[in-house]
Amino acid sequence: MLLVTAPGFVFAQFQQLPIPKPQPQSNPFARLQQDPLILPFWDDFSAPYIDSTKWVSDGVTHSFTVAYAAPSLGVAVLDGVNALGKPYSTNLLEQGLGDQISSQPIDLSQIPSNEQNTVFLSFYWQAGGKAELPDQNDILSLDFLNASGNWVQVWEKRGDLPAEQFFFTWENINVPVEFHHSGFRFRFQSSGRKSGPFDTWLLDYVFLNKNRNSTDRNVEDRTLTRLNPKIFQKFSAIPLFDLPSRLTGNLAPVQNEFLNLSNRFRAMEFTVELRDRQNGQVLKKINNNTPFNPVPLALERRVFNSNSIPDFPIPSQETDYELRTYLSTGDRFFYRIVAGDTVYYPSVDFRNNDTTSAVIPLRDFYAYDDGQADYSAGINQRSGMLALRYEVKRPVFLTGISINFTNFNQVGNVIDLMVWKDLNSQPLYKKEVLIPEKSTLEQFGKFEIDVNLPVDGVFYIGFTQFTNDFIYIGLDKSVDNGAEIFYNVAGSWQQNSQVAGSLMMRPHLSTEQPFESQVPNQEGFTVYPNPVIDFLNVEGTYENLSVYDSFGRKLELLQEDTERGKIINFTGLKKGIYLLKLEKQGIQQSIRVLVK
Repeated sequence: MLLVTAPGFVFAQFQQLPIPKPQPQSNPFARLQQDPLILPFWDDFSAPYIDSTKWVSDGVTHSFTVAYAAPSLGVAVLDGVNALGKPYSTNLLEQGLGDQISSQPIDLSQIPSNEQNTVFLSFYWQAGGKAELPDQNDILSLDFLNASGNWVQVWEKRGDLPAEQFFFTWENINVPVEFHHSGFRFRFQSSGRKSGPFDTWLLDYVFLNKNRNSTDRNVEDRTLTRLNPKIFQKFSAIPLFDLPSRLTGNLAPVQNEFLNLSNRFRAMEFTVELRDRQNGQVLKKINNNTPFNPVPLALERRVFNSNSIPDFPIPSQETDYELRTYLSTGDRFFYRIVAGDTVYYPSVDFRNNDTTSAVIPLRDFYAYDDGQADYSAGINQRSGMLALRYEVKRPVFLTGISINFTNFNQVGNVIDLMVWKDLNSQPLYKKEVLIPEKSTLEQFGKFEIDVNLPVDGVFYIGFTQFTNDFIYIGLDKSVDNGAEIFYNVAGSWQQNSQVAGSLMMRPHLSTEQPFESQVPNQEGFTVYPNPVIDFLNVEGTYENLSVYDSFGRKLELLQEDTERGKIINFTGLKKGIYLLKLEKQGIQQSIRVLVK
């Protein structure tokens, strides 16, 4: 990522950006729990969020994708973006305190005297990962809260550590007796550039307990360390009509990685299966309790591959499949032997990191992204254009474009939606649209294409903006499809080489012409005129007729019977795409209607 560091000025370019978030009505992470936690304290961040029962988070985010060689699935990310996802400062050069994450209060007051020197806090850290590497003046620090309510720094690490960008370093810090009180807390803080997601530190596998020593690294835990990859090469989602052409030996085996955190070998097995996400039915067992050979050694990290993915059932309608990988390791709750008895601690379940799954949408769109925005990306140039390249192997119709806009404050801004066959030629399609409202960060805004727009081979989707402000588009960092991104900020198109990731813009496609104009379909219905301004004629024999808007809401429109069918009154409706559903002898036919 290239940034120009002149204060108050940034050249027009394509950049990676923080994700601006709306102001929450209340911050659930800012609350301390009334009852303190008890030992052991453990979090490997395998849950897809920062757990507020364990942490008080100020600006720290969660990610499955930005780390290299993590100890387990998921990490905590500390950088220069605050709790609202906004930079702490608009001054590009300002340095200072950034994110911090503090433990909930932990009661250390009841530790017996013979165990007081055995309390240790261990954790793993990484400098930068797939984000930006911290500089020499950037600091990650650890503080302990004493009985007087004062924070005391006990450890720090400075940046400029290029080797530490690609692996995690283990630390183990003794908690002295002076901190053994009923409201003990510890916190991690980052200090660096405050103007965005820069100078990044990653944390993982935090473990606080007694009966440990300075070299106590052994944990009876075997972990998965990665998400499942895409099986359709670069695509995380494909249209259902394209699935048959993919089931011809072109599916990539599932590759993942395990880490044995124990100091002894352990026989293990793994299973990879394809499921129907709607009902949980297992469609294919790709691997079924396959033993690792050779047996995993102590502290071994190993990449492993599934069997070849066989052909699997093609659903009759659009749906989601799920690709799941899980380990059979013998992992269980953390335990200790006390006076000859085994004592289990349910708060530490080492099975949490043994399973990962990936959703595979089989709908009407292609997607490079996995649906989760790790960062944003955009350009800052009036009349600048941003485009994403796709390719189809058969003639189809483009019916819509979905874009994940990540800046809630830009709702209502105007852009020109565009489609190109060749970026150096006039666009195939251009329409002025507004950035729509959304309720969640992951929600896409969908724009319907209101003409029959055929595409074949390579094509591009994107937009032109009318402001020098960045238009924030979601950026998924799980896989790098950055070479598919193109931008034009100075009169000529450039292929992206600065930002790694997958831009969250998707084309919706159909093998059938979306709009009919006085042409009977296969069920004998005739619908005209389409597009419609006021009145739509529906001719043919059917039992039920209903109309839905673009949000799936059923509309009650005036209907007039005629000798051949009905006339539906669309007068006064908002311009856009509506869905007409006709049912005849149990068979349902859907027809897209454009209201102009």
